[in-house]
Amino acid sequence: MGIGGCCAAIAAVAVSLIGAPRRSAHLDPAPAAAASGAAQARAVLASARGASPVLCALAERAVDGRGGWGWSPPTSATGEAAEAARWALDDRVEADAVPVLLEGLRGSDGCARGIAVRLLARSDAPAASEGLLAALRSDAATTRAQAAVGLGLGDSHGAVHPLSASLSDSDAGVREAAAWALGAIGDRAAGGALERALGDDISRVRAQAATALGRLEDTTAVAALAGLLRSDSSDEVRVAAAQALGRISSRAAVPALSAALGDRSPRVRRVSAWALGQIESDEAASALEKATGDQDERVREMAVWALGEIESKSAVGTLARVLRQDRSAHVRRRAAWALGEIEDRSTAAPLSAALKDQDAEVRRTAAWALGQLESDDAVAPLASALGDADAEVRKRVAWALGEIEPHVAPKELITALGDSAAGVRKTVAWALGRIGDVAAVPGLKKALDDPDPEVRKAALWALGSMDHEAARDALLQVLKNPDARVREMAVRGLGGGHAGPWPWPWPMPAPRPFPW
Repeated sequence: MGIGGCCAAIAAVAVSLIGAPRRSAHLDPAPAAAASGAAQARAVLASARGASPVLCALAERAVDGRGGWGWSPPTSATGEAAEAARWALDDRVEADAVPVLLEGLRGSDGCARGIAVRLLARSDAPAASEGLLAALRSDAATTRAQAAVGLGLGDSHGAVHPLSASLSDSDAGVREAAAWALGAIGDRAAGGALERALGDDISRVRAQAATALGRLEDTTAVAALAGLLRSDSSDEVRVAAAQALGRISSRAAVPALSAALGDRSPRVRRVSAWALGQIESDEAASALEKATGDQDERVREMAVWALGEIESKSAVGTLARVLRQDRSAHVRRRAAWALGEIEDRSTAAPLSAALKDQDAEVRRTAAWALGQLESDDAVAPLASALGDADAEVRKRVAWALGEIEPHVAPKELITALGDSAAGVRKTVAWALGRIGDVAAVPGLKKALDDPDPEVRKAALWALGSMDHEAARDALLQVLKNPDARVREMAVRGLGGGHAGPWPWPWPMPAPRPFPW
């Protein structure tokens, strides 16, 4: 069976590998009922049976997630088939391949057209772009649509005018592909045509046009996109409009996005909260606070994230309540992160209480947030949390104490130099060096014999950071160490310089969420 005989599922996998513009999840209409994993697996395996060796090799590369990069496992293809698959994954498309690929684009097989157009988009040969422009005028709608995709993938700025004209094509698939291509090219000259396409009769075309305007970051389109968000009947279109407004990040969009937090669709509400976080306007704080009580967990989490992005001090009470009461650990974790971003010292108490949350991720984030606050009120709760069962929590707690730099090192922190986890001991040594309490010198001196070299280095750094005779005496003993690097660090410490350079053990907070 050739490529043309392959079923759609395996073809989609292979095409995605060699450069297909995947339709973002926020643009795909939500199915009435999602297919089960077992059903999806059966569909993929059924499509694979009897497929050509080349397509199988491409699909295997797609499924292994490496895309042909790095050390990939061998595929089932051998000989010429394996070589053809490798060629398809290469960045170079030679000029002599262009006529063959253009013939494939003009052919009747959809999968072959899809692969051909993506390879043409990677070619530098003038004949490739000329052929794609000619194909945009084909009598076959499927060929016109694929040509538009190819021009978008090729970032063909010279194609902006013909692609804008294609937004009036009689075929909806062509109009959708043209809108996508104009967004991919990113030329603001297409803004007027894309704004007119917001009135298209077909919802997926309107959604793609809205997304493209967002990619252009066209501020002149804010009013039209806000109107779409308020009134379009399609959830898909309203989601696309909200995301576009977030990408444009104009404060003029805040009223429409705030109103959309009450939309009937959870996806629209979630993306609207994300967009408000992108804009970072205090005007949205009240509506976002209300959205922290949404029935949908993902909406609540995004609303909390947005309040953290805005750094809204007026929302501190609401976020503290969410941290204390929300039933979702994901939302509580995000609330701890948001309070850390806002850095209001009045939140030390709720964050300290969160050090006893049943979820380890919440406790970790609360410790990070307390380090951000640098409040002395958090020292005692943090010191108690050094007994947490989770090593990463203990590590974050030690980091937070080092950030606060209390005048006296908590006894629990000095004792933690004997923690079972090397990463914790290393961070504890760093924290003690930051605090500079001479009471920690005996423990740090003992840590110079730690079995872990990173802990020994941290202890040496800490001693070099202290302006105490006891610390200097410990460093003098280190001058006898057989390791030249260790002796060098000791000399630097004795000379009044830090035994660094030392990278701060900076814990990463919650990652930035995406709207889909």
